Amino acid sequence: MSHIVLCPLLIPMSDSQFCGFINILGSSYKVSLSLPPDGSLADASFECEWKLQNQIKHKAAVIMQRLKYAVDVTSFLKDFILICESTLKTSSEHSKWFDSGPILQQIQELGWDRIQNVSSDLSQLQLILTDECGRQHNLRVCLNKQDLSSLPICSVDLPEKFNFHWSGKSGLKHLYHQFEAAVNSYQQFWNMLREIDNNCWVLEPEHPTFSANHRRIALGPNISLHMVVNCRQPNTLPECRLLGAESAVAELREKLNINLHRWDVDRSLLKNLEEVLDIDFPTPTSTSKEELSIDCGICYCNLLDEEVPDVVCEEKRCRQAFHKTCLSEWLRGLSSRQSFNTLFGECPLCSHPIRVKIFTG
Repeated sequence: MSHIVLCPLLIPMSDSQFCGFINILGSSYKVSLSLPPDGSLADASFECEWKLQNQIKHKAAVIMQRLKYAVDVTSFLKDFILICESTLKTSSEHSKWFDSGPILQQIQELGWDRIQNVSSDLSQLQLILTDECGRQHNLRVCLNKQDLSSLPICSVDLPEKFNFHWSGKSGLKHLYHQFEAAVNSYQQFWNMLREIDNNCWVLEPEHPTFSANHRRIALGPNISLHMVVNCRQPNTLPECRLLGAESAVAELREKLNINLHRWDVDRSLLKNLEEVLDIDFPTPTSTSKEELSIDCGICYCNLLDEEVPDVVCEEKRCRQAFHKTCLSEWLRGLSSRQSFNTLFGECPLCSHPIRVKIFTG
């Protein structure tokens, strides 16, 4: 009898390498067999997945002895299956095991090309989806090993919670199609933000994810716009907050209020922002980071425990930005005065009067 007849899912990867699944008492288990160059089973190595290995570990010496003295691969596999069946029939744990057969069938229906990663026991999978613009999205699925019909745990990188329908008859293919529909619904949102990421100095987030619905964009030296975009209606006016010295942002705030009527939902988000603010956004190709002075004037970094430099000196010739934390610690170490929750002192760079709100409690 050929090993292909005995174990049809055990595939010869080469003349000396076999990998796949064997059936024991109606359940499929992953195994691999490697032979030395001379093809001798005496020096071969055999491995099986941990859940089976854990149950037959007390038979390991017997199994390795059978492997060493087997006349061929088929005879060893027959002996191995008999040992496993005998052991598992007497194990009370066998009924509690995760049967990988049904999930293998679901993977086959979905297509292996949509599987990026899978755990050894097949209970945790990472599915991959490429959208119409070539972006790759991952759906991580954790299945209940005792009951495949129960609701799986899903992890995604989307701007909203992934609400999916699941019944006792649902499977990976049905779940994947729902994920695909969710991804397709955010195409305009991601396209709008991609245009901004490609054409503006984006200060935050430093490495945008698909779930990030906010951006902080540099408008000029120590002036930035923080916005939160509606992922369902990305061409509408986002929540906007201008950051920087009041003397610098006052003019932009006035323009924003006056020009709101110019907002056109048929234009892109970037084009509308440029229209209502009446400016051309600085770009990484036209403006250097040093020109924008986006780092704190005290610690010389931009992000400090997710805090950005948003306290700006009002002196027009300075306009240096500082983290609230850095500036408050600096002022506390010098001759400064405090009124309620505000510290008053001098700018560390130009000595112009500066103040910062502090938070206690």
